[in-house]
Amino acid sequence: MKDICRGSILTNPYEKNETMKLLGKQVCEALYFDEVKRQIHDIADARPHSFKYGAAMDIFILGYLYGKRGERARRKGGK
Repeated sequence: MKDICRGSILTNPYEKNETMKLLGKQVCEALYFDEVKRQIHDIADARPHSFKYGAAMDIFILGYLYGKRGERARRKGGK
């Protein structure tokens, strides 16, 4: 199946660029917490016409990773 403007529409988004490759390798335990699921569904309910669940999950994982990196940097800088 082809999209005339962009080539195949069945491509894996986690092969698109380095950020997406990083996200594709992550398994984030926080995604399985009921509180996280509830909050993501709250956002979906507030934005029913513009919400994409997959994109929200990717952005959540990216924020989680940056939070972990920031915490490591703070610990390293404090020693």
